[in-house]
Amino acid sequence: MLPRQLSEVKTSRAITEPRPTAHLVAADVSTHRALEWLLRQRLDDWGWGSDTPRAVLALQLGNTSNWFGPDNLESQLSCKQMELDVILQLWRHHDSPMIPGRLAQYSLALNAICRDPRQFHGHDLIGSLQHHEAALDFEFAFSSLAVCSSGTHVRKRQIRRLLDIAVMPGDHNADTLSMVLLALNCIVRDHRNRNLDHYVKKPSTRLAEAQHADGSFGNLHSTALAVQALEVADSELSGNGGNSGPVHWNRSSAINYLVSHQAPDGSFGDVFTTTEVILGLGPRHLSSVRDLNCGGSNTAGTFAASVAKLRPSVAATHPPSAPGTAVSNVTVEGITPRENPKEEETVIVTYTLWVGTNVTENFTINVIAEKNSSFYHVMQIAAEQDSRYLFEATEWPNGHYVHTIAGHKEEPSHYHYWLLYQVPSLPDPASPPGNNLITPVGVDGLIVEDGDHYLFWYKKL
Repeated sequence: MLPRQLSEVKTSRAITEPRPTAHLVAADVSTHRALEWLLRQRLDDWGWGSDTPRAVLALQLGNTSNWFGPDNLESQLSCKQMELDVILQLWRHHDSPMIPGRLAQYSLALNAICRDPRQFHGHDLIGSLQHHEAALDFEFAFSSLAVCSSGTHVRKRQIRRLLDIAVMPGDHNADTLSMVLLALNCIVRDHRNRNLDHYVKKPSTRLAEAQHADGSFGNLHSTALAVQALEVADSELSGNGGNSGPVHWNRSSAINYLVSHQAPDGSFGDVFTTTEVILGLGPRHLSSVRDLNCGGSNTAGTFAASVAKLRPSVAATHPPSAPGTAVSNVTVEGITPRENPKEEETVIVTYTLWVGTNVTENFTINVIAEKNSSFYHVMQIAAEQDSRYLFEATEWPNGHYVHTIAGHKEEPSHYHYWLLYQVPSLPDPASPPGNNLITPVGVDGLIVEDGDHYLFWYKKL
């Protein structure tokens, strides 16, 4: 697991570590509030005026499960309103043509709800995008992302224009670099363009250098876009088998900047800005449109299978009985089996559970484990010894995410989370630990030492 918490951490973290869960939770909570606010802004026709495609895209990508579906009548009505908007604008095309950026916005939103923009009521929106190339570099990159997200092969001439921007990043602003990175990330996932992945390093480095001391990239819009671009760039650079490595930027500071600008009502000012920030903070970004599972109905091909996910999957969860049935000689993360370990090879730690903000339940157990054991291994041992320590976890590329202990499951909608602390002495409910004692790494990366004290606290943020 990665400990979930809201935190005031100011230290820049190496990007090779898992994303600090403190900021992931802050982003999750902020996204949830923003989505609720966005739904309240819906008009009588079930749309959001000119911002309808942005709202549909934010709602579909910002939810951990798909918002649009056959069982959600309201989502069906909102998306039908968007389709009507597109048809009306296409009818008025000769009087007031849709600019490429607007066409790209509709195309991405249609793709997100599994509507093929290449076959939209007799119109090929993607074909129109490729035929009417945008003059502005940002709009051109956005259009290229929409084309690629539909599963359509981006033309060589258009790829060359993106690469021209990538090799001269100093001539372009942060927004353009972000959109170019998102477009290139989609394009290089096509096996025909795998040789282009090295073009990602230079613009991503330049973009990272544009980060301000407050964590922003200039404003909310630019910061939300940069977070998306740098996250996918890090994924690409870390997973392409090369020697370039990830980009160094302060991800947690950028997320803190976004979260700190949220209004009490959950918005970030207006619908336009709120939808932009949702895409930056949410579990899926603009680059995720191509990954959405539509049963093969909306894309020409699937190239996402090998792409590392930026957020944990909710599908691969450990059953409640798994930790409690772990046998005594099981090997975890390469640790020596603990069958008759020698005393000098073991450590003793305390593991405490608190339930409730006011601590209505309080348990402590002493655990003997091998040296260099992870805290996840300690949790397994505790679960074997005491059923109150049984837990459930989701497994994702950077480790386990613990979401349920002692039958208490996290409730994001009510802001109830499990937070992991490393404290200097046995925790005392009369003097609860501060956020500065929340562990900076997850349960797999947290290596226990003799005499350590750990607290998992289920509380409302």
